[in-house]
Amino acid sequence: MSSWLVRALVAVLGLVLAAATAGAAEDKKPRPLPLKERCVTAAERKGTVRFLASDGTRLVGVQFGRGPKGVVLAHQGDYGDFCVWVPYARRLAGLGYRVLAFDHRGFGSSASAKVRANSGRVDLDVVGAVRELRRRGARSVVLAGASLGGTAVLAAATQIQPAVQGVVSFGAPKVYERVSAIRAMARLTAPALFVSAEQDGLFADDARELHAAAASTDKRVVIVPGSVHGTPLLREPALWTVFADWIAAHSPAPGS
Repeated sequence: MSSWLVRALVAVLGLVLAAATAGAAEDKKPRPLPLKERCVTAAERKGTVRFLASDGTRLVGVQFGRGPKGVVLAHQGDYGDFCVWVPYARRLAGLGYRVLAFDHRGFGSSASAKVRANSGRVDLDVVGAVRELRRRGARSVVLAGASLGGTAVLAAATQIQPAVQGVVSFGAPKVYERVSAIRAMARLTAPALFVSAEQDGLFADDARELHAAAASTDKRVVIVPGSVHGTPLLREPALWTVFADWIAAHSPAPGS
């Protein structure tokens, strides 16, 4: 066999191997996670966001609105996904905010943590959400979370650099699995609003303790009557006004 033919065969074999290697790598790449929730409109589904928590866990959410002023919304566990936040995400978007409502690890459309020890590290989800919102154009960010999501945003606010403009919790426990909001409060410098219903188990006491422990100089605790837990507290118009005004004061919408 002539030398030129040998060289040609070697070249062809190299191309075949390269194509096979590329195909194998493509096969190993995980497929995009589907958005399972039906609480958003067809138009809103176009705002589906797929991003990574700070430990690499794959997460899914939806962006509502546009602009440089961002809000991250972290859901509570008993509702199971970000849908509990959707009515308020729409209202915030209408006020001029870029809002990211997302599913925590192991909930809704998001994946579970690859490492079992990180299965409850919902704070890492919030860190990733802020990174993604900033990548998309947010120049300031306020965090809001309910129940386990409240613990998540409080703990995450002490980890994120540059610092967020504020953090709001609704019925947050002091500790959720391996995430300790009460321990993080000694490091919290961002403005903070702690909200709970008076008859919502021990959550009102937790809100008071978190408020007292927070190192923030700009902090407020709001305890309202009743036993409603988490995000549904915002069905009360007066509390929605408190929430919206607090965000506006710390990260005003464009033109306000």
